[in-house]
Amino acid sequence: MSRLVARPAVPADYEHFARLFVELDTGNPVLPRDRWESAMARDTLFLEARGELDARGEVVAYAYVQPLRGVGYVRHVVVAPSHRGRGVGGAVMQAIAAHLRGRGCTRWCLNVKPDNTAAVRLYRSVGMEHAYTMTTFHLAWDAVARLPRPSRPVVARPARPSDDAALEAAFALLPGQVAEARGRGGLVLLCLVDPTAPDAPPLGFANFDAFLPGAFPFRVAAPGLAAPLLDAIRPHAPREPGALLVTVEDDDALVSALRGVGAAVQLVGAHFRGGIPRDG
Repeated sequence: MSRLVARPAVPADYEHFARLFVELDTGNPVLPRDRWESAMARDTLFLEARGELDARGEVVAYAYVQPLRGVGYVRHVVVAPSHRGRGVGGAVMQAIAAHLRGRGCTRWCLNVKPDNTAAVRLYRSVGMEHAYTMTTFHLAWDAVARLPRPSRPVVARPARPSDDAALEAAFALLPGQVAEARGRGGLVLLCLVDPTAPDAPPLGFANFDAFLPGAFPFRVAAPGLAAPLLDAIRPHAPREPGALLVTVEDDDALVSALRGVGAAVQLVGAHFRGGIPRDG
């Protein structure tokens, strides 16, 4: 009889990650080994099915989580197809909850495809509820020119640590979310501001990953501010492909604007959040 054991990732787990990541079916490429080791491995848990006397067993699931300030952002939950329907998903969530409680988190959140009924049922069973909808667009660079433009002056610049609190307040980002992204390295963090009002709240924020290439979070105070923020991203983007992914969260007006210039929907997700259950 096997038992499920959760353990932290080690560098040799990259092959397990690469094998299981594709089960998310997001359309995103698998991170190369060096990027996984530097940016993800430290916050990844693997679940093994072990025999009673086994020191190691078969890797049947993994979870990638980001412990922020009081909130854990659960980025990936993947169970191997061969072990679905056996309660492994529940064991993964228990392991995540224990890990996050140990990091001082009392709440957690994640994103899930709304039609993944088994996953939605699992997340509701641990106290999470739907908060908002998010849409990932495949946006061609030439479509950016067709977006509306702001009438006021705006400037995009690198987001500094001193901007973090204002960005979190202006765009309902999680506490510590911007700092966590900065700490991972390899990402471009941009802040959109009004140069004539330096003390005013920021007008936009983007976290751009050139590997995808894609921006998430991508937040603007109004749809007309998306174009200058995208303009600022473009110098950091690879020359090919001639498009990027833009994830819009809880912003129907921006969704409408991107649809209006022909952006294609790659993925629709539901954001769930709730309190982490107490141990036992």
